[in-house]
Amino acid sequence: MRKAIKGILLTVVALMLAGCVSSRGFKIDVPQGTIAKPNGMQVFIRQITDNRDFQLRPSSPNIPSFGSKRDIGNASIKCRTVGRQRNGYGKAMRNVFLDENQKIETVIYDALKNSLNALGYEVVDSRALAKNDAIIMDVSIDRFWSWINIGAWTLRMDAEIKTTLTLGSTGKQLMVIAESQNHCQTGSSANWRKTIRISIENYIQEAQEQLRCLPDNC
Repeated sequence: MRKAIKGILLTVVALMLAGCVSSRGFKIDVPQGTIAKPNGMQVFIRQITDNRDFQLRPSSPNIPSFGSKRDIGNASIKCRTVGRQRNGYGKAMRNVFLDENQKIETVIYDALKNSLNALGYEVVDSRALAKNDAIIMDVSIDRFWSWINIGAWTLRMDAEIKTTLTLGSTGKQLMVIAESQNHCQTGSSANWRKTIRISIENYIQEAQEQLRCLPDNC
């Protein structure tokens, strides 16, 4: 009897995970916030670096992972990778990607730009456009990952974003962390997209709180 129940549960979970995830990836539309009245200050986002640590067969699904060492060393694949599918037994399968024309660096740039615009700052990503008194910011992406937690009858998708913002003038570092959870029925592209979008919405709000200290009080 127990074996039969276990078999039924595994079948249910397998069906839940069978939602279609496009091999071409999906696009994340970064939420657009309110643009505040300009405060006359400019922020130059000088560089955004993907410093995520990918592993092979990690002990937990919340650790970024690839199925081969070849992929870990491929920057063109890493920059679009945001999660990992799993089967009904919890075994890792293929990775989940952003659209081929989108990178996590551009997602973070757009999110930070929206946060700063909401505080009245003008944002540029080119030294040629940066004023002499522009606030210089370097960004390290330490976490940008989504994963599946398998329950008896539902799935829970989690996502986490963590960045370190370094201010060029002082070397001061600000940490912006955001998370999200999405209880759903299938591991479809729509549910992956929703989970990540919620984490980005939370990230934008948290970044606004952290960046209110600019330009001199951080």
